[in-house]
Amino acid sequence: MSIEVLLQVLIGGTLIGGLYALVAFGLSLIYGVVRILNFAHGTLLAVSGVLASLIFSSFALNPMLIIVLLVPLLFVVSYFFYLGLLQPLEKKSHFEGTVGTVLVTVGALLILSDVTAKLAGSTQRNIPLRLDAIEFGEIIVSTTQLLILMGIIFLTVFIHLFLKRTWFGQAIRAVTQDPVGAQICGVQSGRMKALTFAFGSSTVAIAAVLYVLSFPVDPFMGFGLTVKAFTIIIVGGIGNLPGALAAGIFLGIAEGLTGLFWKPEWSPALSVVLMLVILIVWPKRIGTH
Repeated sequence: MSIEVLLQVLIGGTLIGGLYALVAFGLSLIYGVVRILNFAHGTLLAVSGVLASLIFSSFALNPMLIIVLLVPLLFVVSYFFYLGLLQPLEKKSHFEGTVGTVLVTVGALLILSDVTAKLAGSTQRNIPLRLDAIEFGEIIVSTTQLLILMGIIFLTVFIHLFLKRTWFGQAIRAVTQDPVGAQICGVQSGRMKALTFAFGSSTVAIAAVLYVLSFPVDPFMGFGLTVKAFTIIIVGGIGNLPGALAAGIFLGIAEGLTGLFWKPEWSPALSVVLMLVILIVWPKRIGTH
């Protein structure tokens, strides 16, 4: 095996890992504030990716414009989804509320996947945007990949600064650390939870468009992405965006190397096993933030 092949796999693993991290950002934010494990989170990416592909094939819109359309759409839908189906469960006991959120989000996963497959078909889709490739010897990197990597880095920095410097981000941290104290200071925790759920879900639209530019999507691939996002949160730490990015890249590279040295179909399972091994061997340095 040549070094060029290995570097090509590492580049691809870094790209897919960064996209995994973008999916995990929103899920981490939602769990950190709302304390809900949204099992439909990855399905939002799958459905958004299918929708983005349909918009591109129908109207040939620039992918950036598609992001501008999908982000507010997911924000509004997620906001009312939380208010209508998830917020009422807060009045239940802890056990009933936990089971209820699992049933609601898993039900949403199944309904979104089936409805999307019924309306748009279950075949894989992507956005066939063809840009020039850049060659470094025998290593080929497409301009699309470079733009996606730049977008991942930019979004990581932007979301990190947004949560650290803006009133909304400070309110989120206040509700996370002390809901009662935040409410005394004038922060409405119920409203902030709904806004956080909507904000975290809407970030999936950005990840979906970037994902579908390089990889195919179908309506039923969402749960696998959710599992990867859970794994990234465990390793990177809840609310730790740089940690999530590092964990996502590690996961992507692990999958790439597994496919290279073993079999591609073992990549998802083995990468999760590697994460679990790290949690067992090095628990004190993981998940800190």
